[in-house]
Amino acid sequence: MAVGALSDSPAPEFAHFLDADPIPTFLTSISLTECIEFGILVRNKAFSSIQGLENLITADASASLQFRAWAQAVLNWRETYNFGGQTWTAFSIQGRWKVIRAQKKHDADVADITLEHGIQGTEVLTKRSSERPNVVDESATAAVQSRDERLIPTRLESMQRMMDMSDVGVFEYHPSGILMRANRSWYKLSLHPTDRETHVDFSFMDLVYPPDIPLVMSQWNSLSQGTPVTFEMRWKAPGFGKPGASDEEQFQWVLSACVPVIDDEGTVTSIAGNTIDISAQKKVQRDAIQQAEALQRARTSEQKFARFAELAPVGIYIFDPTKGMQYCNNQFFELTGRPQTEPSEVDYSSLVYPEDLPIVEAAWKVLLEDKKPAQTMFRLQKKWKDGEGNTRQVWAQGSSYPECDAEGNIVSILGTMTDITRFKWAEDVQRTRVEEALEAKRQQENFIDMTSHEMRNPLSAVIQSADSSIQGLTDISALIAELLPDKLNKAHMRLNKEILSCLEALQTIVSCSMHQKRIIDDVLTLSKLDSNLIQISPMKVKPAIVVADAVRMCELECSKEEIELRFREDQSLSSNGAEWVFMDPSRLLQILLNLLTNAIKFSRDRPVKQIYVTLGASLEILPEKWNGITFAATRTVSTTYMNEEEWGHGPTAYIWLTVQDTGCGLTEEEQGKLFARFSQATPRTHVQYGGSGLGLFISKSLTELQSGCIGVHSEAGVGSTFAFYIGVKIATPPSLTTIMGLRRPDYDRTLSIEKRIIAANYSILLVEDNLVNQKVLTRQLQKLGCNVHVAGHGEEALEYLKTTQLWHTQSLAGNKISIVLMDIEMPVMDGLTCVRRIRELQLSGELTAHVPVLAVSANARGEQVRQALDAGMDDSISKPFRIPDLLPKLESLARTTE
Repeated sequence: MAVGALSDSPAPEFAHFLDADPIPTFLTSISLTECIEFGILVRNKAFSSIQGLENLITADASASLQFRAWAQAVLNWRETYNFGGQTWTAFSIQGRWKVIRAQKKHDADVADITLEHGIQGTEVLTKRSSERPNVVDESATAAVQSRDERLIPTRLESMQRMMDMSDVGVFEYHPSGILMRANRSWYKLSLHPTDRETHVDFSFMDLVYPPDIPLVMSQWNSLSQGTPVTFEMRWKAPGFGKPGASDEEQFQWVLSACVPVIDDEGTVTSIAGNTIDISAQKKVQRDAIQQAEALQRARTSEQKFARFAELAPVGIYIFDPTKGMQYCNNQFFELTGRPQTEPSEVDYSSLVYPEDLPIVEAAWKVLLEDKKPAQTMFRLQKKWKDGEGNTRQVWAQGSSYPECDAEGNIVSILGTMTDITRFKWAEDVQRTRVEEALEAKRQQENFIDMTSHEMRNPLSAVIQSADSSIQGLTDISALIAELLPDKLNKAHMRLNKEILSCLEALQTIVSCSMHQKRIIDDVLTLSKLDSNLIQISPMKVKPAIVVADAVRMCELECSKEEIELRFREDQSLSSNGAEWVFMDPSRLLQILLNLLTNAIKFSRDRPVKQIYVTLGASLEILPEKWNGITFAATRTVSTTYMNEEEWGHGPTAYIWLTVQDTGCGLTEEEQGKLFARFSQATPRTHVQYGGSGLGLFISKSLTELQSGCIGVHSEAGVGSTFAFYIGVKIATPPSLTTIMGLRRPDYDRTLSIEKRIIAANYSILLVEDNLVNQKVLTRQLQKLGCNVHVAGHGEEALEYLKTTQLWHTQSLAGNKISIVLMDIEMPVMDGLTCVRRIRELQLSGELTAHVPVLAVSANARGEQVRQALDAGMDDSISKPFRIPDLLPKLESLARTTE
């Protein structure tokens, strides 16, 4: 505050007067009734010229604190105070301001007590006497000497002993804050040092807990004005300033009663008083307040609970095991349908539906005996009507919680009841709808299975009859060439023309039938995909053999269309150790045959007809763009399913396949539509090539199920390359060459499979109830040199087996048996029952060797095929099929009996 800014100053010239004074002077506010923070309101030029003096006065050091206390407490004393290299005196103005003024150097020795403080904040105590500060007025001394000098020592000694024996701390302080005398209790209660050297360096303000300093300063000012005071304050405790110390360790509460000691001239010469420790009383007071507050909170909570209980949307009750029901809210009576009565009149068991009473009693047993919370759902006697007008019982969910005393005895039970009637009703409705949906789905699957079965049986006969006719016409054409070698002969030409016409018609029949077969297969697969029923079943296989078998299935059709079909193994297959892996071969074949069928379909009318199949492996998942192929966007599929025990413990790898053709190719726009459901490249695709638009969508779904992906690279008019990969686990090679659980001995690959079948002269038992299929399949197998015996159902098949060489009572003269072709759906005894009986006969020894059984059925669902394998079938082929599809399985299985 600048000089002259003091409000209500004594005179307008006061500021000029101060600045004209060469002695350092400053003003601060004082008050006899309020706590006022120390502050320098006015300072003159002489004060401001002393560099660092104001900062020293307002510093946090103990010496600065004591000086500020002296400056605010002093009235019009003769004592002086040495601080900051200056000797200071003070006087008050109107009881509102204090003027603190330095003395001239030659006047500095008039003080009775002098405190010298260095300008840097260090402090040194200098006294003219080695005694404690004891300012005694001469008139007081004369008064004391006028008394009986003989009694003074005795009285003083007695008073001192009384003071030392008292638990009350008694003290006398100099107005400057220096302790003059105190009893033992005072020292014990306070932190005032008792050693002589530091005694006088410790002032009253050093005892005070910092937050209470303004309060103490206010009371000290009152004492300095001659007014006695009694007040509570906090003193520093031994734990003051220690990290982590609690409030009780930081300070202690004391009660001080102080009076000013005034001489005859009205000057305060000292301040005397007593102090007692009131920390215990404060704690009791605090605890009492807390208890009162807690009681008030409890009452408030009780009132809130009562309001909550009445407004709650659930029934609430309190039950005493010895007195019965003690409390029920309105919702309890409304939920149970009982008129409101006294809670003690409520019989809980009378509210419950009789059939559900055991449930409630079991819950109460848990509560009362085990003393544990219990929850249960039960029906009440109360009824309601649903939206359809049906009368139903009201459902409630009860939750009960026991409250126990210190000895573990239940004193009360708090419970709630919630109306869950509509949830239960919705649950019943939902359950009914789910059951109806499952039943509808089951009926739909049965319908699809039945339709598929009924379509496959005749299709199989149609295809095989057409193939047989094609073979017969081919043989006739060769016979005509022998009988009529002159190709220009009119009869020769006419016969050849008719034969070619018939062959084209038969090829059309085969193509249409195969098209229908693919549609049936796609519908079945799509149905399973939609129901998440497709399972991946791993087997230890050699991928090269699986792919080679698929290629052989297409060889006949390719040869008829004059398409060059080649298969090669990429070096990565062996270099990555993936020659044997765990995977699902049937799913791999399904994808590959789909791609091969498309390649044949789109290449048959091209000038260059070539299809190349390449098999390889990678230890890492293939990138989005790979060898020019862009893989279709796919959802993230986890490989955790391969952690099952049946997948083995080898490292994960990825088998990849490419199918390259010289077909019509695709534009970029057409490629974007390939893998969508019921989608084909262009509308003309269906018209020109047929198809349902499901094949590639299903292939994409099957690759995703196996942690893989499918993609394409194509150029319009040039051709297409389709590629896909699937996740597998690398396996160790078996001791025997095993494919899909079947032993595959090496045989002469220089001969065609037809010639190998003819040379083998198999003896086949055909178990088939459909007469058309019997005749057609028998005729085709006989053309391949097989001896065929036909049985109409399972019992006939078992009777025939008793006539073969494998029956334990037969000799080598019995009928030979190489393999059984077994239908599934047959009268009298179905195929599954028959094959189970065959395996039982093997275990009992009545059949002396393993009988290979190939399931030949129109039941094509995966679960149906798996059911057949579980029953004991060695393998399965689904109708309709062509003889080239049957021959590899026939050759593989039949050779196990040789």
